[in-house]
Amino acid sequence: MFSARVTRGVAMATMQHTRRPKTVRLVVLAAVAVVLGVALTWSITPAGVHAADAPATPGNEQLESHSWGERGCTLPGAAIDSVSGLFDFRHACIHHDGCYQGFDRMGDAAVIDRTRCDELFRTDLAASCEYLHGTSQNWRARECESTANAYYAVARSFGRTYYTGTGDAS
Repeated sequence: MFSARVTRGVAMATMQHTRRPKTVRLVVLAAVAVVLGVALTWSITPAGVHAADAPATPGNEQLESHSWGERGCTLPGAAIDSVSGLFDFRHACIHHDGCYQGFDRMGDAAVIDRTRCDELFRTDLAASCEYLHGTSQNWRARECESTANAYYAVARSFGRTYYTGTGDAS
């Protein structure tokens, strides 16, 4: 592999040309193909697609229309689904309404139990707080989490009369 060569009285060691095994070339080629495949997949996926299992947050509210309506969390005469700078549960509330009416997260009719609707609601509320406040633990983030817990508790305690889906209403 090495050979000695003398040039003008100086001895030098040079590395003779060696061939890389074919397997190294194949591994490098496969790695490049995988990277290109992932990059192409990302580039052709539409940016405005809301995945069926993605939580409903203010960050993806504009990506879809809702076949079940967009009333959100309301009391007679007042919307109570957001307070600027603290929480924005509008999208979570809209999805919770749809679930209570018997629609899955993509708007198709489905048999979903009320308990599952409320679990998804809790996940959406927490994700909304995380979207708005990140990992911060300042008073606004804590207030958002506290409000999310209260909304979930109200849904579990009083939501049964509003559930019109075909699943178990308990």
